[in-house]
Amino acid sequence: MGMSESAVAWIDSRGIDPELASKFGLESYRNDDGGEVLVFPYFVGGEQVNRKHRKLPKERFWQDTDATKCFWNYNVLVDPTLADAPLIITEGEPDALVAIQCGFVRTMSVPDGAPARRVEDAEATRKYTYLDHGRGGLRDCREIILAVDGDEPGMSLMNDLALRIGKAKCKWVRYPKGCKDLNDTLLKYGERGVHEVFKRAQWCKVDGIYRMSELPPYPDRQQYETGFDWLRPHYRIRMGDFCVVTGRPGDGKTTWVNDLLCRVVETHGWTVAIASFEQHPQSDYRRALREWFCKRPLTDGAGRELVSPEEVAQADKWIDKHFIFIVPDDDDLANLEWVLDKCAAAVIRHGCRVISIDPWNELDHDRPHDVSLTEYTGRAIKEFKRLARHLDVHVIVVAHPTKLGAGEKPGLYSISDSAHWANKPDVGIVIWKPTAESDRAELRVAKSRYHTQIGKPGSVWMRYAALTRRFDVSEEPKPDGDGK
Repeated sequence: MGMSESAVAWIDSRGIDPELASKFGLESYRNDDGGEVLVFPYFVGGEQVNRKHRKLPKERFWQDTDATKCFWNYNVLVDPTLADAPLIITEGEPDALVAIQCGFVRTMSVPDGAPARRVEDAEATRKYTYLDHGRGGLRDCREIILAVDGDEPGMSLMNDLALRIGKAKCKWVRYPKGCKDLNDTLLKYGERGVHEVFKRAQWCKVDGIYRMSELPPYPDRQQYETGFDWLRPHYRIRMGDFCVVTGRPGDGKTTWVNDLLCRVVETHGWTVAIASFEQHPQSDYRRALREWFCKRPLTDGAGRELVSPEEVAQADKWIDKHFIFIVPDDDDLANLEWVLDKCAAAVIRHGCRVISIDPWNELDHDRPHDVSLTEYTGRAIKEFKRLARHLDVHVIVVAHPTKLGAGEKPGLYSISDSAHWANKPDVGIVIWKPTAESDRAELRVAKSRYHTQIGKPGSVWMRYAALTRRFDVSEEPKPDGDGK
């Protein structure tokens, strides 16, 4: 098929040799609307396993359906004659061609580019499955240069790749002023500029001691609405944060967390993961989520159906798209390590943005005999926080309080096992009902580590509508405590 004159002209305008592009199999075609499409073939060995299609001149991309997710120019990763050369990974195929043209033949490109600042669907995070395809070759590399774009999505990609590949073997690059990638550098400064970029590549630090000038750019963590407008002054979701929710049995902490998860799905289109050890996905969660989606009970008190089969089918489609359930088998030891492993898999494979673990107290706590309960709990919280930061997700753990006296309000220091639950989270939320019969509850954000970013501590009274399974803002109950 080859490349058309307009495709060759576009390649040439980027400073890339068209003959080099042809050598790597680039082709072009006209699509149904008459637009020019440039095609980058992907090979593993001698087999073409994928193609990326790039609309010209505007940047719109798509790939072949059900194709293999792998690096572009993957073969250089496993070529034994190049084993001693540094491996360069770029954000796009044109940048990879620039590096190859400048003599850095061991260069690959990621297939999906960088994640946008707001990654709101599972497909965007599934980009990283190509790392599994190249895992063996990446493991054997001694030096990997991450030559991604110098903008915020590029920084997110760089941090994600370094985390998953291993920071100890990764370098990052700075571009000349006014350049955001290798292609810009080639156009403004020629091949010499590209060589200087790689010559000045810096190792990602791993020893925890830095000069400020040595720190790679770090993207700001964005705050997201919870879907509860009345909660905005006190709590906004931020990726990388760890939140603990507590309250007495029956006061609604699990019900509120479930409402929160549904609202962020509705507001942002995210996928969320639920690790529940008291409620069953096939019965409790299915019914609750169906009713939340349909905004009414499935049946009335006499067992008559209130929701049509078509509405149930829509609800089930919504549940399957946005909810991942972490469920232990009968022979699984659902301990801390098990939960962390499954949560990481849910994030990497399904793109989950929020994880709920409910409740902490029902995990299999196989604590070593020589480790105190306080030490064990502190380590567990540290692991939850590491999970949130490293995978850029929001982690929520529901934890029961110790047995309280009559009329005693719970607090973060009331949570079983350790005061670490009060001291270490980024966010701490307490839910309390004045009486068991009340339909109102106080939601108190007892702790917010970053006031100016995610909200200040404070209380809001809310009422639970059992018919719709939603909470809404309410006035404080009367002093007699009847909740009416």
